[in-house]
Amino acid sequence: MAEGSSGDSLPSPGFVLPGIRTAVEMALVATIIGLFGLPTEDPLVLGVVLLTALVGMVVVLFWALNRHMRRWIRYAQGKPTTLGMFD
Repeated sequence: MAEGSSGDSLPSPGFVLPGIRTAVEMALVATIIGLFGLPTEDPLVLGVVLLTALVGMVVVLFWALNRHMRRWIRYAQGKPTTLGMFD
């Protein structure tokens, strides 16, 4: 028999929905920063805006990755994988 076939096991956290959510959040961060800063003609300001958007996207990516790892750790420990709003 397979080990994970029991009816009382917890469902494993998926990868597709968190990945889509992370991509949407990263695109939203870049769009918001771009809307505020891109109507500029100065190349220095343009570089700062693009760098800020890139840093914002990386912060969102690592926040989401940390959250997903925490869910997998809770799954491996046999605890419920539902987290709070800011976890």
